[in-house]
Amino acid sequence: MPTNAPCDEPVAAPEARPEKSKPQWLVSVRNLAEAELAVRFGVDILDLKEPRRGPLAPVSAEVWHQVADLVARPPSHRDGGPQSSAAVFSAAQLSAAQLSAALGESAQAVALADRVPPRFAFAKAGPSGCESESQLRGLWDAVRERMPAEVELVAVAYADHRAAGCMEAERIMALAAQGGFRRVLLDTFEKNGCSAIEVLGQTRLSQLGRLAHRQHLWWSLAGSITLGHVQRVAELVPERDDRPDCYAVRGAVCDGDRTGALCEAKMRQWQRTLR
Repeated sequence: MPTNAPCDEPVAAPEARPEKSKPQWLVSVRNLAEAELAVRFGVDILDLKEPRRGPLAPVSAEVWHQVADLVARPPSHRDGGPQSSAAVFSAAQLSAAQLSAALGESAQAVALADRVPPRFAFAKAGPSGCESESQLRGLWDAVRERMPAEVELVAVAYADHRAAGCMEAERIMALAAQGGFRRVLLDTFEKNGCSAIEVLGQTRLSQLGRLAHRQHLWWSLAGSITLGHVQRVAELVPERDDRPDCYAVRGAVCDGDRTGALCEAKMRQWQRTLR
């Protein structure tokens, strides 16, 4: 079934998900230099966004295309040329890196959807202001209609949904499954250092993981997630199949807070833990 099908079309029953292996690693990057660093560390998903302007603030379309060109670059072009001399990647590193575009919230996401390069695997639209199911379905349909067919829309749910003026995460996750989504990002709207785990609590986090598993949804946990949270995942979410499929980070791998530059030493710590 095409991932960009409207929400009200019939949805085929999802295939059973395989048993979970190691989780994927998503790092938010704001420019080409950060994208090159993320590729060197074997990051699975490079999420293009501007952390100084909100949870899902987009970077410029120029940066989208620069990074799309990076991961599409053939091996013969990896030495010299427009690429920085310090960035030399293996074919495996380049081919493994998937790109994701943060489109912003609601109306902004719709306006930018048709500018996402087809080379991107994913895009995300924030649900802030969508207080009803019809509003959220309308947002998803509008983005899907404008976005390249090759790009998969990822549903976003906010742990602090009241701050975002949207529905709670459980309702969004269930609606996403009904609408044919395969992936959901659980994040925080306010970036004040309080993690999604602290906002939700351990019990509710486990329940959301169970809901994702039952609905055959791949889910990524974001929102001030630390290495300590990852190392305690067996305690936080006891059932293996309910644990996150991916950890999405920014501030945890930066110098200072999430608005700082990526820190190689912190990236190396995360790489060792997740690999």
